[in-house]
Parts: sequence; structure tokens; C-alpha cells
Amino acid sequence: MTPGALGVLAYVDTMNGAECVEFAHAVEGLGYSTLWLPETFGRDPFVMATYMLQATRRMAVGTAIANVWKREPMATAAAARNLAELFDRRFILGLGVSAGPFMRRNGLNYDKPVEFVRDYLSRMKAAPYKAPLPKEEPPVVLAGLRPRMLQLAAEASDGVITALTPPTLIARMRAALPGKLLLAQQMVMLETDAGKARTAIRAFMRFYMNAPPYRRHFRDMGYTDDDMQGGGIDRLLDTVIAWGDEGHLRERIAAHRAAGADHVYLIPLSAEGGRLPEMRVIEALAPRQV
Repeated sequence: MTPGALGVLAYVDTMNGAECVEFAHAVEGLGYSTLWLPETFGRDPFVMATYMLQATRRMAVGTAIANVWKREPMATAAAARNLAELFDRRFILGLGVSAGPFMRRNGLNYDKPVEFVRDYLSRMKAAPYKAPLPKEEPPVVLAGLRPRMLQLAAEASDGVITALTPPTLIARMRAALPGKLLLAQQMVMLETDAGKARTAIRAFMRFYMNAPPYRRHFRDMGYTDDDMQGGGIDRLLDTVIAWGDEGHLRERIAAHRAAGADHVYLIPLSAEGGRLPEMRVIEALAPRQV
């Protein structure tokens, strides 16, 4: 199973149940291949995946990402196989470790993430499952930004799902992941006023600029700690987030594909702030219009 060319991620904690279904219908109707669901400390991504899959007909649903610290490998494997059997070839399991301080602040342990995920994947594969098996095992992709997690993804999973990674780095990742899925995130904002766009983006990016995994990621890209102050300098923001007119946003998506991404998923940001998905962007970039 592959996730198709273009997907959308939505922060479903910002919507009630009826709004989630309405949104899923709209995204499927616009021709997007996959709806991605994140996990923080609100809605359960497996419950929401079931809900969204039941409400739609063709579109795949994936977790981007399900948090490995929050559930045992056996429970994750059972949920993924259950969904893959009920909704044939429509579920993708994305797993990730998030950020240490954020996990500890919310009462979870966090230690040696690469080793933990390696063991987690091994235990998932060995987990007993006594219900009917899916026709095809669901793809398992890892959230990966840095070399060790990328190597683990290449060795023990079906591929990588990225975050805040420009097309230039996607090309390097492609070379490190032969024969594996490479799913590229792209945050997008349909706003041509530079001041308005960057003000909203800085507010959104403050969490990432203070999260150790992303700070290391940005340092790997050549940015300094000073560059990350106050939500990030213009050059850093413009590298990882595409803002502007429709043509510019489409060019960034095309650049990811040209660099070797198998799939691009959009996080549609609003210049007005907040985490509700910006339907103007979703409609403007809809695959049926490509």
C-alpha cells in the first residue's frame, strides 16, 4: 500500500465530532489521498482513525504520529492490524517519540528514543494477534529527522515521515532510504503579506523552536541558537514553511516530489492564527485541480 501523492494533516483536537466528519468528507471530496491525524494529549488517534475511516469511502487515514511512550507495543500492533483488516489498505501507522521535555511534563518517561523504538518495533512484530488478519499488514513509518532514526527506519520499518524538512534535505533522505517510503510534511499558508504571514508563523513555531529534537534538526541545517530566538529568523521560517500565493505553494510541493518524496502531506496554517485547518489552502491546492 502507498499513501498516494498528496495528503492533509488536521489537528482534530480543535474540532468536535461532527466537524471532524464534515472535514473528512471535504478532504476526500477534494481528491486528497490521505488524512493524517496527530497525537498530543487529547483525542486518541486510533479511535479517530476508526471514526474517519468509517465516515469516508476511499481515502486512507494515517497517524502522524502515534506516540510510542503512551501505549504498549502489543496494543499498538493490535490496533493497527484491526484497522487494516476492517478498512482494507486504508490505514497507515506512523510512530514517533515527540520531544523529551514535553513528554516528561505530561507524566511520561522518555529515554534513549532510538533504542526504545528499535525494541518497540521488534515487540510489535512478535506480538500475538488472535483475530482475523488483514489481507496486507499496514505500513509502519517512523517520524525521523536525524541519521540514527533514519537508519533505524531503513532497517526495521516501511519508511519515514518527516516534519519541517525542506526539499534539499528530502533529497538526502531519499538516498538514505532506498526502496522505502518517504513521506514529506509541508506546512503551507496562503498569505502574500510577508509581515502578516511571518507573524502568524512565528507564533505557531515557538513550540518547535524550543523543542530539543527540532532545535537539533535546525542546527543540522546550519542554523544557530540565536536564529531560533523569538520564533525564528525569516530565512529559517521561509526554508521550512511555504507561504505566499497558490503558485508558490504548488512549487514547494513539486520540489518535494522532485527530491524523491513518495507523498507530501500538507499542514494548512491560517494567517489569523489558531490550529483549525485553513480550508482556503486545502481547496486551492486540491489534487483534483492539479
